Amino acid sequence: MGLLGGGALPAWILPGATRPAQAWALVPGPEGAVLLGGDSLVEAPPDAAPVPPPPFPPPRLRLARRDEPAEAAEAIPLPSRGGFRLALAGGAADVPFAALDRLLPMPPLHPMPDAPPAVRGMAWTAAGAVLVADPALLGATGQEEAPLLAVLLAGGRRIGLPCRAAAPVAEAPASLPGPLLSPALLGMAPLALPPAAETPVPRRLLLLARAAGASFALAIEEVVAILPPATPRNQGRGPVAGIAMHRGDVLPVLDAGRRLGREPVLAARAAVPMIRLPGAEPAALAVSAVLGLRQVPEADLAPVAGAGLVASVARLEGAVIPVLRARALLAPLLAPLLAPQHAPLGGAQEP
Repeated sequence: MGLLGGGALPAWILPGATRPAQAWALVPGPEGAVLLGGDSLVEAPPDAAPVPPPPFPPPRLRLARRDEPAEAAEAIPLPSRGGFRLALAGGAADVPFAALDRLLPMPPLHPMPDAPPAVRGMAWTAAGAVLVADPALLGATGQEEAPLLAVLLAGGRRIGLPCRAAAPVAEAPASLPGPLLSPALLGMAPLALPPAAETPVPRRLLLLARAAGASFALAIEEVVAILPPATPRNQGRGPVAGIAMHRGDVLPVLDAGRRLGREPVLAARAAVPMIRLPGAEPAALAVSAVLGLRQVPEADLAPVAGAGLVASVARLEGAVIPVLRARALLAPLLAPLLAPQHAPLGGAQEP
């Protein structure tokens, strides 16, 4: 038996394959999807033989049939081809493949008011709410706690059965045991509603970095490239902390620590990573570390009015991170270009 997405599927190993199998494939079949194991997954050659069907035994047929009343014939439960045997505490129960929805670790149980003795409580699982029945309902006599919960589909409802293990069997009844289909039990069981369609959440991709102990982020649209750690040349103490080379361009280097009002990142004159910023006057921003990309829901971004250094504030991993504007970071370089031209001394006008 294999577990896929919380659901239990029969698993078969192809003849001649090593055990345990090294590769598995999900294959649809007449009795539902099965897992087939083998040595590896390769491209099928033109003369490849078809996958042999799982070894389900043929249904047992009687050689002779005597005349019987129609009511008696309908009362005989017809076996289905394949199912699961649930190992209960002091017993076992066989269920058809389609009845076992999921096999999960035992969740916490919550008591239900006016519950019959056959109900242990209600559990909330990945499949939703599940009414958990007592295995004693099926004749189990053990008292030890079961580590697993088999989530069964019964009459459009979900009923859980504590168990110790589940194994595939070649033949199983066509329906669940009668006690699990009692009106009293089904009347309390929650409906097996289809999962609600997930609405995609709008997200923004941010580059997270750190400078002199302060974390900040940049919108990925405002990042041209990440430069590997290097020491800028011609380091100075002015707004431009040095120069760096990238793809044949000479880039002025700005110190992110200074731009954030903290200690300079380049104070130790060690190699540091740099972020290339876009613009008419591109530059490199020296940082202490580049922490990587983060996807942040737009609902966790609070815009900041104005055109200052902080464009928005992001809630990220339990912290509040400022998202900076690249243009504001480049302000020391843009200021000389935006300064007004002064008239010549003496009031003379240029021709």
